[in-house]
Amino acid sequence: MKYLWQEVVKVALVGTERQALKVIPPDNKLGEILSCLDSSDKEGSLLSAAGAIALYQCAGKISIINQPPEQKACESEELLDCSLVSRQHLALILGGKYAQLLPEWLTVAAAARKRVPPEYLPQVLTLGQKQNNLQACILPVLGKRGYWLAKQNPDWNYVSSEITNKTWQTGNKQARRALLQRLREQDPDKAREQLKKTWKKESAEERASLLAALEINLSINDEPFLEAALDDKRKQVRDVAAKLLSKLPKSRLCQRMIQVVRPLITFNHNSVQVTLPSTCDAEAAAKGDRQMIRDGIDQSRYSSALGEKASLLLQMLCSVPPSFWCNNWGKTPQQLLEFVDGSEWEKMLLEAWATAAFKSQDSQWAEVLLPDASKFYHTFMSNGEELIVGLLKVVGQDKANTLILQTLLQNQGKLLNVNHPAYTLLKHHQTPWSAKVSQLVLSSIRKYIEVYNQQYEWKMRSLFQNFALYMEPSVVEAAGELCAVVEEGSFWQDFVNEFLATLLFRFQMIQELRGE
Repeated sequence: MKYLWQEVVKVALVGTERQALKVIPPDNKLGEILSCLDSSDKEGSLLSAAGAIALYQCAGKISIINQPPEQKACESEELLDCSLVSRQHLALILGGKYAQLLPEWLTVAAAARKRVPPEYLPQVLTLGQKQNNLQACILPVLGKRGYWLAKQNPDWNYVSSEITNKTWQTGNKQARRALLQRLREQDPDKAREQLKKTWKKESAEERASLLAALEINLSINDEPFLEAALDDKRKQVRDVAAKLLSKLPKSRLCQRMIQVVRPLITFNHNSVQVTLPSTCDAEAAAKGDRQMIRDGIDQSRYSSALGEKASLLLQMLCSVPPSFWCNNWGKTPQQLLEFVDGSEWEKMLLEAWATAAFKSQDSQWAEVLLPDASKFYHTFMSNGEELIVGLLKVVGQDKANTLILQTLLQNQGKLLNVNHPAYTLLKHHQTPWSAKVSQLVLSSIRKYIEVYNQQYEWKMRSLFQNFALYMEPSVVEAAGELCAVVEEGSFWQDFVNEFLATLLFRFQMIQELRGE
């Protein structure tokens, strides 16, 4: 065999024009193949011989690997198996037909104590690896087999509930952060201490990523560690620390911000007066006062609509708990909103109070601010969508439904479009709606189609299509009445078909998982 390969290499080096391949075929299967080569085709016979010899050498050989440890079978399942129909629903979702409904399928399945069918576990586990927001929904429906399977692939180690030395030391950034988040849910103090042990050895990127995990069960006990992180050499780490500290109303960072802005925002004669800071961040740094920079006030976060000084003031105000102004001036949140209504600084103050309410998880302020969401939706710092979604989570699903219902009832005579007071709330309330909200929105869609039956309203059509993902599915029968208001060949005809299909699919999906 060695002789044959040497001959092939020699001819390849000198070239077939100078030397033809001449080999004596061995008395075996390889020899039979080599004897069939066409010697008149010099190049072809050389390449064929090389390929045949290489394959012959590889045939039947197994690469040497470490013997894998003996695997134990997974434990008996405690969760219930899904029906054939539920499996078909999940297959459609994972295939992309109704991909946005995966969180709902997982949530309803968990409530019904159902598990993901074995054949779909690899795909679901991989989705959890790629999309962190799905992990909390995936874990309750994996079953014993899912947890067993996750241990076989290091890419799925976000499923593990233990912080092991091996994973903590050798896992990738996503895996280590997922492990820290899990421990943070179980024992916040232990998680923080785990991070402190390796803090100085971590890269800047790792420090920023792992530090962000402390947002789970964040408390004043984390302040000393976060305060120290404000002195980190890397800005990305300091920014994470400042963001977390600004969510702790009693933190020293929030108290420092209060002292800075207190003389700049005053209340006189039922009006709020604003005085811009006399120096900007860069000027303060030049004088040696770097505290604002340390606390995350960033001059680069500049809004041309506000100006440099007002942009810095806005950032400072966002770290002042809104309850401070109520306590300082003896006014309710509703009264303060009325006092700034129509003023020069209304939009800036609303954005600051909304951001601060979200950070401090102040449900009282969030409840008052949300009906005026359209006023600060297009924010100076371009975080309007995140802000609305955050405030809706602060008040909770039931209260959010109540606020939206009240807004819809108070404006029943208005067409549901971008100028409707409920438009911003409906667009960002991406959790299941109550039956009453669903019925009113369905009625509003019908009125809209009646008015714009022959017009191309792509923006509203797309929005209405998304509504089908959150409406109470039981309104599917009433939704069928939309067909009566859509003219043949209308722009809205395809929309109605897709809208009804999504509602019907959700209705059947939920009914099947619940076994109803």
